[in-house]
Amino acid sequence: MASKKYQEIQASGETTKTNQPKHKQLIKMLTFRVVPAYYKEIEKVANHQDKTVSKLIRTYIKEGMKRDGELTDREEKSIGV
Repeated sequence: MASKKYQEIQASGETTKTNQPKHKQLIKMLTFRVVPAYYKEIEKVANHQDKTVSKLIRTYIKEGMKRDGELTDREEKSIGV
């Protein structure tokens, strides 16, 4: 189970680049479990928007934090989506 966009990225061998060392990247990593039925629905939306599931979820989290006033402008720029 993976969005079409993620499958395209994997097939092309493209990797995301970051200037941060790996140990600092892991500090910001979020892991959670999603029931398979929910994942399929999230995957449908990601395919419709031509995004990876990961990017879609990060976007939703960032938008929710902005809406709730949890992010300052400076913090918003530091969150990569």
